[in-house]
Amino acid sequence: MNEIHRVCEEFGLPVIEDAAQAIGAEYPFVRGTHKAGTMSGVGSFSFYPSKNLGAAGDAGLIVCHDDDLANKLFTLREHGMQPRYYHKLVGGNFRLDEIQAAILKVKLPHLVEWAAGRRAAADFYREQFTAAGLTDRIRLPAEPYRDRVQEHHVYHQYVIRAPQRDALRQHLTKCEIGTEIYYPVGLHLQECFSDLGYAEGDLPETEKATRETLALPMYPEISREAQEYVVEAIAQFFSSQN
Repeated sequence: MNEIHRVCEEFGLPVIEDAAQAIGAEYPFVRGTHKAGTMSGVGSFSFYPSKNLGAAGDAGLIVCHDDDLANKLFTLREHGMQPRYYHKLVGGNFRLDEIQAAILKVKLPHLVEWAAGRRAAADFYREQFTAAGLTDRIRLPAEPYRDRVQEHHVYHQYVIRAPQRDALRQHLTKCEIGTEIYYPVGLHLQECFSDLGYAEGDLPETEKATRETLALPMYPEISREAQEYVVEAIAQFFSSQN
């Protein structure tokens, strides 16, 4: 975020943070430790059921520092009305349902505890993968701010990288271990952005990530026995490749 802000200040660009998968995470910002979503003019959060803080259905939140912008966003979320039945803007129905708000209010006090549980599970994965000698076969998640802030990672997902990702996933499926490939196609190769003129090979690092990333089971209450089984299955896969 420090580098993003430096570039955006140089070119006069606003910054909008997508903190949908990072609620509660901290960053050593140039102006002191900040939470994800609070370092810029606008921060957006998702409360989709599978998120770290999830509602029972679709829900979300936008935070901002500017009162005028906040009022405009508030108007846009309710059909562009202000006052009621007087439409100054073309908006939509983006209100947060009361039932979703009630569920989130009950769950919010547990967010820090749940994030700590996820980090503990991530630490155990790292210990087990290291002990199994797998760190030269798979790449584990990076933790660049671990020694600088407390909430350095909230592990919405635990994503590894493996050159043989697809074969590994097939093996884990046979072992009845659920996995997921998030974002299998880079944005530059999505059909909806074809008018931008990008082609295969234009963004090699993005394309490499779409071929290698694999999300393993991760949630605050995951048992150490379950994690050991995941690591054993991955070790079994690579031993069979020798």
